[in-house]
Amino acid sequence: MNRSLVSTIGVIFSLAIAIPGHTSEAPPEGAAPVAQVAITEIQAKLFYSNSGRFSSNLFEKKDLVLHNVIIGEGVGVEGPSENTLLIVTVSGVPKGTFEGLKLRVTAKTETRKLLDQECEVGIFNGNGNWYAPFLLYDTGCEPVTITAALGPTGKPLVVTGTIPFSCAE
Repeated sequence: MNRSLVSTIGVIFSLAIAIPGHTSEAPPEGAAPVAQVAITEIQAKLFYSNSGRFSSNLFEKKDLVLHNVIIGEGVGVEGPSENTLLIVTVSGVPKGTFEGLKLRVTAKTETRKLLDQECEVGIFNGNGNWYAPFLLYDTGCEPVTITAALGPTGKPLVVTGTIPFSCAE
């Protein structure tokens, strides 16, 4: 598996922030209730322009090579792709909400900004997850650095990773 992808996955699962006033278990006597929320996964999926399908999660593929994916080349690539779907998973309290909790996702290459979007985190499902989709256009030849930041105010939780696209003739 690509080293950039492996190191990203390790970082994603190890971060969480506490949000005062929300809890899924009883706090110690005299302590304010606290709930943990975290960015628990970032998925990246190629959109195949010749079939209208998405690839499996790039961060889970072994022996992946994202070289010349715009013309369908590379190891583990099933067709040409110029766009990439990101799905960010935020985990928290099952069926809970956190007022003012925001997720900001940016994606950039060395030469361009592909995405800079912020959204309010909605209602968590019964398993305590909430998902946010983002579509990156014109990807496939330059490495893309993704940053996801979670927090109501102040210093947010930040997770970063890189999709190692490359092209050559």
